[in-house]
Amino acid sequence: MNNKDYLTVISPPEHVDKKVGSFKQECVKRIGKFPGMYARAHITIESFRDEVHQLTLKPLLLTPFYEMISFKVKTIPQHKLRINGFDFFKHGPNSRTIYARVDLDKTTEDWFNQVKGALRMKTRRITPHLTIARNIPVASFNKLWPYFQEMEYRDTFLADCLTILEKEIDNKNDRYKVHKTIPFGKNPLAA
Repeated sequence: MNNKDYLTVISPPEHVDKKVGSFKQECVKRIGKFPGMYARAHITIESFRDEVHQLTLKPLLLTPFYEMISFKVKTIPQHKLRINGFDFFKHGPNSRTIYARVDLDKTTEDWFNQVKGALRMKTRRITPHLTIARNIPVASFNKLWPYFQEMEYRDTFLADCLTILEKEIDNKNDRYKVHKTIPFGKNPLAA
């Protein structure tokens, strides 16, 4: 049996993905290549590693897990997410991650808590965001951050499903591919 990495995400629509992609390309112009510069825009909810059955090619633990939680996810209403500017994470003294910030008002925070509850996530706090430049050296961050501080970016999109992505662990050239989608309920929360 082999292992695969699984990533549970909320994928924005194409117009948001293209905008985030244009920000990433602007970063490439300013600092050169960096990991994740071609990754599609997404909000990461959780990541897992699982063994894959050799005959069925299905993950051994995640297949029954996602079948079990699908009913609960489908009861969570769709939700409009608002992107409002940029922020960054510090990773110790040597690196930073620049991202497009998702507004986390009380309604949105409660919605993400419902998603976490459906996925049986107990402890991890979610800071919903769309990564622009991940884990870059501070020197590169210092070149990029003034550009993002001066820019305004506002957008909205409807989070209508969870997407589970998969990729092979041992293949460095493999990219995440859609493994499964689980739709949220049809009635969006009023935001």
